[in-house]
Amino acid sequence: MFERFTTQARAVVVGARDEARRREHPLITTADLLTSLLSTDAGEVLIARGVTADAVETQLAALTTADPRAAGDDAVLAALGIDVARIRATVEAAFGPGALDRALDDDAPTGLLGRLRRRDRTDEVAALRRRAGRGGMPFSDASKKALELSLREALRLGDRHIGPEHLALGLLRTGDGAAALALDRLGVDPAALRRDLEGRLRRTA
Repeated sequence: MFERFTTQARAVVVGARDEARRREHPLITTADLLTSLLSTDAGEVLIARGVTADAVETQLAALTTADPRAAGDDAVLAALGIDVARIRATVEAAFGPGALDRALDDDAPTGLLGRLRRRDRTDEVAALRRRAGRGGMPFSDASKKALELSLREALRLGDRHIGPEHLALGLLRTGDGAAALALDRLGVDPAALRRDLEGRLRRTA
């Protein structure tokens, strides 16, 4: 599928990986893809609908600071498109059963994982980050679904390539993950945004 990606679409994926690292996400989420899309030509359509990097960041911050009594840690992570069960399985495969339940060192990590899940040891988090640094950072399930749907959108529209607009359409069609939550909280009409993106594709064809 990636061989169909235009240069800009490939740049979106690279930018999303960088966003995930900046936010200290263990996975590339739909929110990372959405933020990366804003720096492309398709981003003009999103920005016109009020979807800016600052607006997305504000909505993500609202999700991650949600009242813990209303939503547990796993629920907040799941809302961000992070598969906690998969992370636990990966860590336990590398460090043994119960690795995430061991006592926390004094120099606990900060950031998303440090705030939401204060059960991991610093050396284990560092190991996960080293793996991510080697370029093997995985996509969340929702992100993978969005990428797959971007191909379907391109085929539906009769395009042989996958550009940023197709990636944005894939995110909209997914309707899942942090990007969908952020767009909903921003009051974006998915149908109207879809029309705008398809119109841009027709104008640039």
